[in-house]
Amino acid sequence: MRSCPTYGVSAACRRPAASPICFSSTRGFSSAAMHRDRRRLAILIAGGAYLLLAVGLIAHNIADIQGSAEVRALLLGYAYWPRLAVALLAGAALGLAGVLMQQVLQNPLAAPETLGVNAGAHLALTIGLLASPALHAAHPELLAIAGAFAAWGLIAAVGWRWRADPTTLILCGFVVSFALGSISSLLMLLNQQYLASMFIWGAGSLVEDGWSGVEQLTLRVAAGAIATAALARPLLILGFGDQQAKSLGLTKLLKPLLLAIAVLLSASVAAAVGIIGFVGLAAPHLARVLGAEKLGERLVAAPLAGAALVLLVDQLIQLLPPDQAANLPTGAVTALIGAPMLIFLLRRVPRLMLKTDGGLAASLGTGGARRPALVLAGLAIALALALALAFLVGRAPDGFGFYSAAFPWRLPRVVAACGAGLGLGVAGCLVQRLFANPMASPEILGIGGGVAMGLIAVLLLFADAGAELQLVGATVGALVVTGAILLLGLDSGFTPERLLLTGIAITALLDASSLLFLALGDPRSGQVLAWLSGSTYWVELDFAVLVLGAGIAGLLLAALAGRWLEILPLGAGMATNLGVPLHAARLTVLVLAAITTAAAALIVGPMSFVGLLAPHLAGLIGLRRAKPQLFGAAMIGSALVVFADWMGRVVFAPTELPAGVLSVLIGSVAVMGVAMGRRKAS
Repeated sequence: MRSCPTYGVSAACRRPAASPICFSSTRGFSSAAMHRDRRRLAILIAGGAYLLLAVGLIAHNIADIQGSAEVRALLLGYAYWPRLAVALLAGAALGLAGVLMQQVLQNPLAAPETLGVNAGAHLALTIGLLASPALHAAHPELLAIAGAFAAWGLIAAVGWRWRADPTTLILCGFVVSFALGSISSLLMLLNQQYLASMFIWGAGSLVEDGWSGVEQLTLRVAAGAIATAALARPLLILGFGDQQAKSLGLTKLLKPLLLAIAVLLSASVAAAVGIIGFVGLAAPHLARVLGAEKLGERLVAAPLAGAALVLLVDQLIQLLPPDQAANLPTGAVTALIGAPMLIFLLRRVPRLMLKTDGGLAASLGTGGARRPALVLAGLAIALALALALAFLVGRAPDGFGFYSAAFPWRLPRVVAACGAGLGLGVAGCLVQRLFANPMASPEILGIGGGVAMGLIAVLLLFADAGAELQLVGATVGALVVTGAILLLGLDSGFTPERLLLTGIAITALLDASSLLFLALGDPRSGQVLAWLSGSTYWVELDFAVLVLGAGIAGLLLAALAGRWLEILPLGAGMATNLGVPLHAARLTVLVLAAITTAAAALIVGPMSFVGLLAPHLAGLIGLRRAKPQLFGAAMIGSALVVFADWMGRVVFAPTELPAGVLSVLIGSVAVMGVAMGRRKAS
């Protein structure tokens, strides 16, 4: 028996003193256990409330079915119950696909919506309906799967490598989505009489007239779930990184195989019901917030969350009168619920840093051309040539030629296109330097969607809204959205993944609101639809001059803030140490970007891709300092939109194509070419 050195008695006979460290650890464990218990209780309460709501909605919708007993039985057996089953299956498939993509790519932003899968499936189905209606009717799933895999292959060819950084991967996904979406829009504009039904269907319609679609979707979802369960352990190891997976002997074919399962699930849903937006991105994050931290738990919880989300949205839609419910696509309405939910989840999901290796953009403020004035002079010459082409060259029954007599008719369109491109180029440069993120752009961050909502609000409130009032409404909408993104990004330091996730959520919410406005059949929806496509044929000269003036004013004011734009990308701490009034500088740059975006978006629509492309191309040719990049991006944006407007006038004459749609297509091709060139160089 040992003797105590202090008290001279046996230490074994003494009661050990309470250790403060042990006490605090015990208290910490107790606090964590209480937190887990509260979380479980909250989840149980929320789950119970959801079940009560869902059961109540289902019972109410069944009771609303009118007719005799035979008619009710037919409607229930061949319309209502198949629709309910499809809602559950589609949500579960998209939730599972989202988990697979995020786990394999180690990217919280990966989803069918952000990686071009849905856009590829939609384009393939559109082409199939035009080229082979019989094949489209008999085997739409084959077309959707082929289009989805083609889109994913295009992303790999453009800039994706298995070890590529997640930010570059998401950018490639956006580029491919924009390009394929612009092609789909062009086909719909050129074949409106054949593709009118694709408008509502493409937004996700769950209307069913039998069980055949349910049976086919059930088989594909079951096959995907079984394959995922069989590969659950390798899938878990892939989440530790490529090096760990390689050291444990995993074959390189596992990644393509698991991604193929996710693509098949997404394409099957697109073939069955159209594009159900946002579920594949929101469901995995919702599952994590509900406590599903482990992969096995997320593989179960994410499909359940996706199914619950789609079912709730669809049952809420069926509360409306039949004529309105038939025109409301479920896929668009899911964004109205999923987008605010995902914005809320941004503060709850663990912070995942996405380290980039430079991506597609040149580093801000480093290196650059030795003589930027010569580069700017070359851009000025290119812009002058584009303007001369747009003013003088046209197409007539006897072919191309110089038609100077048409100058007065072309003047408003060319001036408007020039001003819109200038404004978007400036706004893109401002936003990228404000957030110190080459992924940022007025379009991706949702500023264009804010312009859409501001314009819709003005048209609803004022019957005789003129150009000036429309510009005010568009500016207010852009400011509100940009301010919301700024506030939501402050706590995360504007990290790329949080910034992109917020922009995606807000863009989806605003786009869904615009689509619902169009689907409700308002008489003013034609004006909004024409604006969304980015056409310049309706522009008057005074309005064009107003847009050009707003772009030039934004450029000059941004040039005055050149020192701020040079320092802001260095970070808040460095900017404060160098004497920059951080809050005033951010607010000033934010307001300038919003105003120039609002003016430009009134011409080319909310999604032109110019704001992302122009600063990238300016940096690529050596204009990396703030002021030279501003002026270079302005001229590149102007030349791009002017050229797109000219192409829309002459390629399919006498049919005219909107400049906004062609800007997306031309800009996407240019960015993909830059990405492939950088990949070869690396």
